[in-house]
Amino acid sequence: MKNKVVLGITVLILMVGSFFGGSYFEKQKIKNSPYPLSPSTPTNQKLTVIEVTDGDTMKLSDGKTFRLYGVNAPEQKEADFDEAKAFTENLVLGSFEQEANYKVDKFGRELGYVFVGGVNLNIELVKNGLARVVLYEKRAKIKYQDELLQAEKEAKEMKSGIWSK
Repeated sequence: MKNKVVLGITVLILMVGSFFGGSYFEKQKIKNSPYPLSPSTPTNQKLTVIEVTDGDTMKLSDGKTFRLYGVNAPEQKEADFDEAKAFTENLVLGSFEQEANYKVDKFGRELGYVFVGGVNLNIELVKNGLARVVLYEKRAKIKYQDELLQAEKEAKEMKSGIWSK
């Protein structure tokens, strides 16, 4: 009986220590990250696009690379690459309004949602079958997730773009 109590207390101490220790090390990892923690561009700022790399990635006049959050458009040499790139170019070359940066990815690209004339580009790409919704199982629900998934469902049903094969 005494061994069970000692074992239980030891397990409890290890669990609490792991929880707080893990939080401490995660904070240190974030603190020492080479990428900025907070958005470097204020919410709803108008930005100028100088080049569209593909349907979901663009180069900005300030030298930064911006990627649409929650979607993945075809890459070069994949089917519908040209269509997705042209769709994005037609909407954003020049300027667009960025709602917010949600984070910076491992490649140093700012991630967020883009609005042109009040229209969410992320959702429009998916709705037109020019991008897939990208969600990660163990992450919290993203903003516009329901709208993105509904747009993808409709594109699949209509066999639009990438869903036409």
